[in-house]
Amino acid sequence: MPTRLFTARPRRFLIGLLGVACLAQVSLPARAHPHAWIGVQSTAVLSPDGTFATIKEQWLFDEIYSAAIMDGMAADSPSGQATVREYAAMVIENLKSYDYFTKITVDGKPIHLDQASEFAGTMQGNQLLLTFTAPLSQPVDPVAHQVTYAIYDPSYFIQMTHRPEQPPVIEGRARQACRLRVAAPNPTPEDIARAYALDRGAQAEDGLGDLFAETVHFQCG
Repeated sequence: MPTRLFTARPRRFLIGLLGVACLAQVSLPARAHPHAWIGVQSTAVLSPDGTFATIKEQWLFDEIYSAAIMDGMAADSPSGQATVREYAAMVIENLKSYDYFTKITVDGKPIHLDQASEFAGTMQGNQLLLTFTAPLSQPVDPVAHQVTYAIYDPSYFIQMTHRPEQPPVIEGRARQACRLRVAAPNPTPEDIARAYALDRGAQAEDGLGDLFAETVHFQCG
């Protein structure tokens, strides 16, 4: 199984996936990577047998990025209008092949996500909020195996981190007491320098986002 969500032309592909080609027309600061921010909330859902079977996610886009998305959607719409529902549907359709930017590992091996069963797009003030629920392709036992997940943009065009006030949580009960621990990334000074050297027009190297991704660990027992 591939270990990365996508490998070719990550930044250009990401923009196409998320429907934000309008970024080129929006006055954003000419800063280094990342260029946008998404606050993440995640819930690991356990089945009655205690296996990790489903993940629920909320993505809260920053205000500038939210405005760019909606402006771009409106510009591409025949009616000149756009809805967050349309945007959510497009993201869910396009990101399925990339596990919705969610990398789950079991004993170090990747587990893919099946089609999201629920999704919605709403506005929270001036920020776009995308929510979805997706089942794992195969449920895993967090007691018997080392289970982790990370939610991130592999190109690091967008920085995705859990919001401090809403850490990841578990829904349901495992065979033993379990909790989730967020491990912060630990990029080297050289990694940070590489990211900051990329302006908005530059294409990030494959896997740059891996170096800046949080990892959520199941800890059971």
